[in-house]
Amino acid sequence: MIFPFHYHTRHIPAEHLKFTTPCGRQVARNGLPYILDPGHIENLKTFGIDTVELRLTWWELEKSPGVFDWSRFDRDINRVEKSGLKAGLMAWFHHPPSWYRGTFFRCVTHGYETTTLSPWAPETLAAMDRLYRLTAERYGGRIDFVYVTGSGDYGEPVFPQGVDHYLFSSPHSHEGIDWTGDPFARRAWKKISPIPPEEVIYTDDRKLSLRYVDFVANATSDYIAACYRMIRTYFPHARYGVPIGHLAEAAVGQNRSLVIRKMAQISPDFTARWTGMACLGEFGRSNVTANRISSAARFYGAAFGEEAALILEGNNAANARYESIANGCSMLHNDYGNIVRSGETNNAAAREMLCEDPVSDVALLWPDIEEAVDTVKQLGHGGKSRLINDFIELAADLRKRINYDTCDSVMIRDGFLKKYKTLVLLSPVPPELADEIAAFEARGGVVTDGTEFPVPPEKIYRTIHTRHVSEYNPATCQITIAPNPGSERRP
Repeated sequence: MIFPFHYHTRHIPAEHLKFTTPCGRQVARNGLPYILDPGHIENLKTFGIDTVELRLTWWELEKSPGVFDWSRFDRDINRVEKSGLKAGLMAWFHHPPSWYRGTFFRCVTHGYETTTLSPWAPETLAAMDRLYRLTAERYGGRIDFVYVTGSGDYGEPVFPQGVDHYLFSSPHSHEGIDWTGDPFARRAWKKISPIPPEEVIYTDDRKLSLRYVDFVANATSDYIAACYRMIRTYFPHARYGVPIGHLAEAAVGQNRSLVIRKMAQISPDFTARWTGMACLGEFGRSNVTANRISSAARFYGAAFGEEAALILEGNNAANARYESIANGCSMLHNDYGNIVRSGETNNAAAREMLCEDPVSDVALLWPDIEEAVDTVKQLGHGGKSRLINDFIELAADLRKRINYDTCDSVMIRDGFLKKYKTLVLLSPVPPELADEIAAFEARGGVVTDGTEFPVPPEKIYRTIHTRHVSEYNPATCQITIAPNPGSERRP
């Protein structure tokens, strides 16, 4: 079925930005500080936008203890409502004001703190609860959508990444899984192992590496799930989403399956939104991570959404659109500049898209276990794991042959493979999953490297949906959608 779905954009206030940085200039180029100004805001409805997501940081809000300044957010939400659009909230409360003396992420490699709050510290969640409560008391039913934000610089459920284009960006920040040096993190880790974190990151012990990465991923996923629970309490009638980004997982302190599963255990009525739509500039490659997230969302009962990478040129718009279609996207988010550059053909098509789950009996194993081991190994040697980048190239080639759903070790242990006939492995079976994969084969499942699937001579990507079939020709940027005759035989 083809029908309109939620189409969002965002506003980033100029009061937050360092325009002297390259990324700050990109934000300006995409029009994000200006979309609420006359001459721009009138165009949003024409584009098909129904919701504008607004930022609110603790850094700007509480000028001194107990003294709040809501004026900037008041201005912006009033403009959105006056234009007839709905307001969304993206609260970056993990970026505190300079006077706050809490517990921050601390890097064990360099010994420095960042300015974002530690998810292990009890006072962090207490601060979040207080701020969400106050925000709900002021704006209540005016907020139609809440983006559930976590511990990363951009609000994703990750560790710090080295973002530098905000006025509240930390002087010391970088990507890595070595942000476990604060007292609460150390205390929690000590319950698992007596070996301190600064020694773990130099270990060659496979089991210890996996325990450490699991410890980190559970911390970031537990934290965002706790925020989701309190947001549902204070904004009970809103729609909800969670930002999930980055190509890698272990390297930034996340496991996507854990995030989606833990939030779904609270309530599955949220959208897991991939924050890098079309970021690799070619459908097959960009789709790999989108499929990883959409597969987990479908498995755990959540919806899937897409958020464009910051700058999308017009020649990439069709890739972005088909990535959304192929993964059953029900919430599309795009920036003003991207929409303008995409051209009227793509923009008109984005207003009404096929929002329908893909179906496949082929599963692809995401190498989360090997990525975790390699991430620790490379960090200890001063490098960076390339394992996921190499995997993406192989998985992109497989997508030319067949559509698939992606699973990791968490999903397999939760029973993901019960509905699949084939499991594709693009690397050797990790010993930690040997029993589960052997059981899959014992039930009649086929384990393969995927080479038996032929490449279509016409080089067209094809996706079977519940009631339709979609095809994409990247050479012509043409997307076609037709009824799926096989759907009539499905119960």
